[in-house]
Amino acid sequence: MKEKCFVMIKPGFLNYENEIVERLNKIGTITKRFQIKLTDEILNKHYEEHIGKPFFAELVNYMKSDEVVGFEVEGEEGLVKNIRECVGATKNPAPGTIRHDFGIGDVTKNVIHASDSPENGIKECQRMFDYVEMLNK
Repeated sequence: MKEKCFVMIKPGFLNYENEIVERLNKIGTITKRFQIKLTDEILNKHYEEHIGKPFFAELVNYMKSDEVVGFEVEGEEGLVKNIRECVGATKNPAPGTIRHDFGIGDVTKNVIHASDSPENGIKECQRMFDYVEMLNK
């Protein structure tokens, strides 16, 4: 069974795109890409489970501070799990993971976002790429 995962390089880390893409390509196939500055509208939808939490405003302000790069990655069953392992934990990521190797040790500014389940991978890819398509019309 095929899976999709949405991966997004966060503001300030776009200079690591080539290295990150190289790692992602070992796990799955990048089928779509965008580079854009996000708005409150899409960020509120993307991070809706965090609305009301103490860090929400800081997260949204950071995420709209500069451009991000988003990817749709496709692959076989286990893709999302494998990408999450490659990305690393939000807090104290292990050496060899993207968040450890390119991060600055900040929970909010942790280099990269990756879908946390195959179901969310489908939803996030659709939401973000539909949003980008709408902006480009």
